[in-house]
Amino acid sequence: MLRRLARSLINAVVALVVIAAAVYAHTFTMDQDDLDAPLSTRAAAGSAAATGRFSARLGKVVAASSLRLLTTTTEPVSGRVMILGTTRVGTPDVFVVTTVSATSSGAPTRLADAWLRTADGVEYAATDRVGPEFTLADRPVQDGWWVDVVFVFEVPREALPGSSVVVTAPSSNGIYDEIYPGRYDQLLPEAVLAVAPDDAAAKRILDDVKSSWQLVAKE
Repeated sequence: MLRRLARSLINAVVALVVIAAAVYAHTFTMDQDDLDAPLSTRAAAGSAAATGRFSARLGKVVAASSLRLLTTTTEPVSGRVMILGTTRVGTPDVFVVTTVSATSSGAPTRLADAWLRTADGVEYAATDRVGPEFTLADRPVQDGWWVDVVFVFEVPREALPGSSVVVTAPSSNGIYDEIYPGRYDQLLPEAVLAVAPDDAAAKRILDDVKSSWQLVAKE
C-alpha cells in the first residue's frame, strides 16, 4: 500500500514538473511578427554590419531643406564638364542624405531597398523624388571592394532622434515571392546602421541643416 502511494506521488511530481517545463518553454515561443522579422545586424556609425550576404557601414550624413539635382556630361576632346540640366527639389520637412559603403560576401547584389527607421519603429522609404542616376543606389555591390551608394530620405525633423538606416538585399526566391508574397521575408538579411542614436546626435545634424545640397548625375 505504501509502495503504491509512493509511486503515485512520484508520478504526480513528474507530471507537475513536465507541465511546468512546458509552460516555461511556451514563454520562448515566437509570435508571427517574430517569425516574419528579417535577420538584423546592427552597427554604430562608422562601423560595418556584416550580414553574411553583404556588409555595410554608414558614412556621411547630411540634412538639407532642398536638393539641387545636377546633370552633367564631359566633352571628350576638351575634358570640360558641361551642365545639361538642373532641378531644385524642396520639402517642408528635411532631406536626410546618407552615404552607405557596402561590399558583397559572394555573388554581386544590389542594395536598392533602404528605409530610415525611427526609434519607435516607423519606417520611411528612400524618397522617389531623386532618381538612381543621382544616388547610384542601384549599382551592383561586389566582393573584393567597397562601393558608395546614397540614400535620401524625406522625413519630419522629429524622426531623427534614435533613427537608423536599414539596408537589405533583394530576395532571391524568384517566382515564389509572387506566389507567396512576404512568406520568405524573414530569410532576408538587413543591416541596421545608426544615424542619430540619441537626442544629442540628432541635434548636431539638425543644427547644421543645409539650405541646399547638390547631387550630380553624369552622362
